[in-house]
Amino acid sequence: MTDGVEDSDDALRRQTLELAQRYQAFLGEGRLDEWISLWHDEAILEFPYAPAGRAGSYHGKEAILAYMTAASGRIATDGIDELRVHETADPRVLIVELASRGHLVGSGARYDQRYVCLFELRDGLLWRYREYWNPLVSMDAYGGLDEWLDGLATS
Repeated sequence: MTDGVEDSDDALRRQTLELAQRYQAFLGEGRLDEWISLWHDEAILEFPYAPAGRAGSYHGKEAILAYMTAASGRIATDGIDELRVHETADPRVLIVELASRGHLVGSGARYDQRYVCLFELRDGLLWRYREYWNPLVSMDAYGGLDEWLDGLATS
């Protein structure tokens, strides 16, 4: 591309995609120190479909890391299917769709989930991450709402 704005947008799109890839790799490998380094100090982690009893958002790196530390290691991902990446008009925003196959580590119960994830960068870091997923799948895997809330205890 010859236009400086287009070149700049292309560079931002690459940066956004690379950050999303590192996000998934670090999280999948349990490398939470590296994972949290991708986040902006004023970051927001959002779960728009969080049911009553669960937090729908976490603000700031400290709160996000505390949540993820408590939640990680409970679900094992056995595979990723149907991965689709969607660029947006804003080069700092990326949408990823995926279906995962997995199981709960403690019980072995199946945990097959679909996600739509929105990554939004600010100053080259992850500023907003919004994850759409079906909480009913989680509740079913744990054996019901009360067991799910008790099992995670991270709200």
